[in-house]
Amino acid sequence: RRGHPRKGVCGLPEKQDTERQLQLSLRTLFDLVSSAEHLVVLTGAGISTAAGIPDFRGPDGIWTTQNALERAAAGKSKAGA
Repeated sequence: RRGHPRKGVCGLPEKQDTERQLQLSLRTLFDLVSSAEHLVVLTGAGISTAAGIPDFRGPDGIWTTQNALERAAAGKSKAGA
């Protein structure tokens, strides 16, 4: 696997916490959020794909498939001109 110089290695398997570790992490997160006066959450690309939300730029991503449909439509309109 090749990595990008500033982005790490792509394609590594996802890490799964034990049920106990998950519960401890959730309790810590709950305590921090509950006591926060302000909260900002930043997420990166791919954070949602593990939850089953489709990505945008992958091979079957929304933008990828939409761009392919647009290119196909543009090709058909040029051929009919």
